[in-house]
Amino acid sequence: MKKITFILFALITGTTFAQNAATDSGTATVNAEIVSPISITDGTDLNFGRIIGNTAGGTVTVAADNERTASNDELLAPSTDVQAASFTVKAANGYNYKITIPSIKLTGAGDEMPVEFTSSLGNTNVQGSGADQTLNVGGEITVNSSQAEGDYTGTVEVTVAYE
Repeated sequence: MKKITFILFALITGTTFAQNAATDSGTATVNAEIVSPISITDGTDLNFGRIIGNTAGGTVTVAADNERTASNDELLAPSTDVQAASFTVKAANGYNYKITIPSIKLTGAGDEMPVEFTSSLGNTNVQGSGADQTLNVGGEITVNSSQAEGDYTGTVEVTVAYE
């Protein structure tokens, strides 16, 4: 009887150990962090002011600090309404974001005029503060030598996104 009990015990124990050796498991902690959504709010419009046509042509720049310059001084007419565009951006504190501002063309009475933009905060690796940040957008417009007189307009879409 002792022999049968020992054999039965050995079989049960051996089967139990064999099953444990064939499987194993591990654990991992699962984490998530919720941050505030990034947002951008319109402020002021970009205005190049008055530009004199029928000159040699060239470029007019309005910097992010509202300073206006030209590659040809003959382009600049006295103007009081020159300004960079401004936006308010809010991004989570310590999180980087990028700013995308595609070039556009102003349309109006004559030939289209291309515009390239610049950002006061740069374009990449801009760090959010958790508070409102002012984003000023300047630009450079190319004026043809025979640009027709009239108003020219366009719309630019400024996009901000977490990196």
